[in-house]
Amino acid sequence: MKRDFKIAAIAVAITLSGCASDSDSTASLPLETNQSQAAVQIDSFVQSLENAEKTLAATKSTELDWFASIQMRDAKKALAEAKEYYAEFELDPSQANSSSGFFSSKTNLQAAEESIAAFNTHVTKAETIRAEALTILEDAFSYRDQLETINAAKYYPKTAKQLEQKLKRLVDNIASDNADKAVSAQPELVRKQRALEVRTVTRIYLSDAQKELKRLKTARIGMHAPETLAQAAAAVTAAEAFITAEPRATQQIINKADEAMFSLNHAQQIAIVVKKLKAMPEKDYERHVLSYEKILLNISLALGAEDMRDQAISKQGKNLVKHIKDNLQGEQETLIAQQKVQSELADEKMRVTILEQKIAQLSAQLLAAEQAPSVAPLKEVVPVKPVSPVKSAAVTQEKAPVVSEPAAQPVEVNSEVQAVPTESEQS
Repeated sequence: MKRDFKIAAIAVAITLSGCASDSDSTASLPLETNQSQAAVQIDSFVQSLENAEKTLAATKSTELDWFASIQMRDAKKALAEAKEYYAEFELDPSQANSSSGFFSSKTNLQAAEESIAAFNTHVTKAETIRAEALTILEDAFSYRDQLETINAAKYYPKTAKQLEQKLKRLVDNIASDNADKAVSAQPELVRKQRALEVRTVTRIYLSDAQKELKRLKTARIGMHAPETLAQAAAAVTAAEAFITAEPRATQQIINKADEAMFSLNHAQQIAIVVKKLKAMPEKDYERHVLSYEKILLNISLALGAEDMRDQAISKQGKNLVKHIKDNLQGEQETLIAQQKVQSELADEKMRVTILEQKIAQLSAQLLAAEQAPSVAPLKEVVPVKPVSPVKSAAVTQEKAPVVSEPAAQPVEVNSEVQAVPTESEQS
C-alpha cells in the first residue's frame, strides 16, 4: 500500500515543480560527506533492526504476546514498517535520504528509525504490564504454575481452559489500567484454581482406590464383611480429606492412598473367607479350624518355638508374637554389642596408626642425627698474662674479664714420688 502511494505521488510530482528533494543543510554538504554520514546511520539502523529481531524472539519465552496482546501487536506492526522502509534503501543506500512519502518530510532512514523506536516502546510497555500482572496476581499465577505442573489440563481440559481464560481477562484489565478490577476478581479465580488442583491430585493418586471401593460396594461385599469394608471406606474418605487440606503433600498423599488400597484388599479377602464359611457344611468346620492351626504350628516350628496346640488358638497367636519379640530383642542386643566391639576395634586401630606414625617420625629424626657431620674441635685457648694484684679500687670494682690461669711448668718426676707437705705441716 505504501509503494502504491509513492507511485501516485511520483506521478503528481511530474506535473509539479520546485519540490525540494532533500533538506538544505544536507544538500549544502559535500557529496562524500553525505555518503559517509548516511553509511554510518544505515549501519546503526541495521544493528538496531537486528536487536529488535532478537528482542521479538525472546518475548516468546516470557509470553509477552499473552500478557500484553495489544502492545505486542503494535510492536510487530512497527517492526514490519521499519523493514518496509529499510527495503527502500537496503540495496541502494542512496535512497536512505529520499523522502518516505510525497506528503512526508521524513526520509526513508528517519522513518525506519522511528518505527524501530516505536517497536522498543511497545515492547517496554508490554514488559511493564507483565511485571505488574505477576505482582498483582501473584496467587493466581502461583496456582496456574501448579496446575501446569500436575498437568490438570490432561484430566480436566474444559475446566483448565476456562480458568486460563478468566486469568487472561484479569491480565487484560491490568493492561487497560484497571488493576482494581483484577484485584477484586482474583480471590474467586484462586478458589476455582485450588478446587481444580484438589480434583486433579485426587484423580491422580486416589482414583484407583475410589474405583475399587465402588466395585466392592456394587459386589455387595458389605453383606459378608461389613466392618472391614466400613474401615476401608473410612480410609478412602480420610485420604480424600487430606488431599483437600494438603494437595501438595505428595509423599503423604501416596502413603494414604496405599493405606486405602490395603484396607480395600483386606476387606476383599475377609469377604472371601466369610463367603466360604457360609457355604461350608457343618461337618467341615473342624477341618477348617485345623487348617489355620496348622499354619500357626508351621510358623512356630520355623521360629524354633514350642508346639502350642494345647492352648486356645488366640493364645497361640499371642505366645507366638511374644516369642518373636523376645528373639528380635535378643538379636538387637547382639547387634548393639557387635557394633560396640567394632567401634572399639576401630578406635584401637586408630591409636595404633597414630603410634606407628610417631615411631616412624622418631626413627627418621634419629637417622638424620646419625648421618649429620661431627662437631668441629674447639680452638686452642691463648694464655692471658696475669694481672698484678695491686690495682686501684675503681678498677677492681669493674667486671673483670675471665682470665685463664698460666700454664703450669713441667715438673720432673722421679721414680719415687715424695709427698707434698700441707700448710699445717709446713708451719
